[in-house]
Amino acid sequence: MKVSPFDNLPLLSKEDALAILAKPISELELASDYYKAVFHLQKYPGVDTEKVLLALIESDIDEQPVAIARRKAVEGLARLRCHASIPAIGRCLKSSDPYLVEIAAWALKELDCKDRDLINEIASLLDDPIQNRRVLIQSLTGLGAVSEVPRIKVFVEDKNVSPGVRGASIAAISKLCGERTRLKQLEEYLALPSQNDRQCAVQDVIDAGDISLLPSVLQAPVAPSFRLRAIYSLWPTNVVKYKELNLFSLLDSLILDSPDDIEVLHSYSNAPSNEFLVEELFCTDFSRCYLALKTLKSLDFLSVLPLILQNLDRFQKDYGAIYFLIILFRELAEWPCEGSDRIENFLFSALNNNWPQYMKFRPAAIITLMKFSPDKCRRYIEQWLDENQTLFWASRYATLMSVSQKFHCKGWDFLMPLVMKSKDDVHRFVRLKANNLINEF
Repeated sequence: MKVSPFDNLPLLSKEDALAILAKPISELELASDYYKAVFHLQKYPGVDTEKVLLALIESDIDEQPVAIARRKAVEGLARLRCHASIPAIGRCLKSSDPYLVEIAAWALKELDCKDRDLINEIASLLDDPIQNRRVLIQSLTGLGAVSEVPRIKVFVEDKNVSPGVRGASIAAISKLCGERTRLKQLEEYLALPSQNDRQCAVQDVIDAGDISLLPSVLQAPVAPSFRLRAIYSLWPTNVVKYKELNLFSLLDSLILDSPDDIEVLHSYSNAPSNEFLVEELFCTDFSRCYLALKTLKSLDFLSVLPLILQNLDRFQKDYGAIYFLIILFRELAEWPCEGSDRIENFLFSALNNNWPQYMKFRPAAIITLMKFSPDKCRRYIEQWLDENQTLFWASRYATLMSVSQKFHCKGWDFLMPLVMKSKDDVHRFVRLKANNLINEF
């Protein structure tokens, strides 16, 4: 079982996790101990783990520590691919806890449940307004519940439901019966005011399996992780060109993620101050971040640099702001003499092991460092191309993008053997990129 790339909790042994779950509630040190134990127990596959998690979800104790841990246990059994748990998880659909119902429906989809009665039970829950209808519809779609299309179509026609529910319904109808007449609505949802709705729209495009909407998805002002997921999910296996689309053009553009390639939804009525623009890089709405980034790159950078350096420690604590600042540094024609050492140190710090491997700013940091400090990067390139040391495929892909400029440079002949190894990379996009570079060389 793979550990989550964002798991920064202190490790708990299997024995310690089992010991916590064996305690009565009255002996817990913290109310969250059961949840913590279940979270870590998922890392230890086996019959005894499954037995304990099953006992937890079938427990009749309704106290909050158990209720919260029960939801995590359902998720854990699904991730452990425990098909024997399907009946017990199915009984959770009758719970009065809508969050448990939601995770149970998701888990049954992940376990590819074939039980017709349970699928009917999920469908019947669509009539209950307190349930998460979006997740229920996604589960029915994943389970191939074609017989439930009439029930799902109700939400396609209902103008009063949320974009998330309607978008999931449109994707479901497209996936289950090939009705694609409303897919244009998903493209419009990519530009909704709410970032959460835009992110849902990206997932709906993925669920619908419509590659024709991929260019629109890649321009949507959402986190790059959503757009990376879309291109990975929608792109045909081992194909470089699909109709008028070219994989490397799309991927290279996405990895670079220039603000000029994003359809921002906001605008400024008056010229904003430098202080305001820098502050916007910390915003949680990516449309506002990309607009600020686009505006900052058009300014005289020397006028903004003191403000950025003044806030550099604050930037280093916010992974969203780190990402946008790295792109800003990359977009410069050259780094200013004043502050260049601090900029370089900032970029290398984004690649150290204090951050999880899958942070979105890692590929951006590699590209930026290779642009401005290639000689200092030489000793890291083998590590950045090694799938065992650099787990995020986008970081390895970004390294290949960067080294392609050095193939014909004196003193860089060590690159080709490293790129040759990438022909066998575990990720198909990295393999295709490596082969492409070798063929072009």
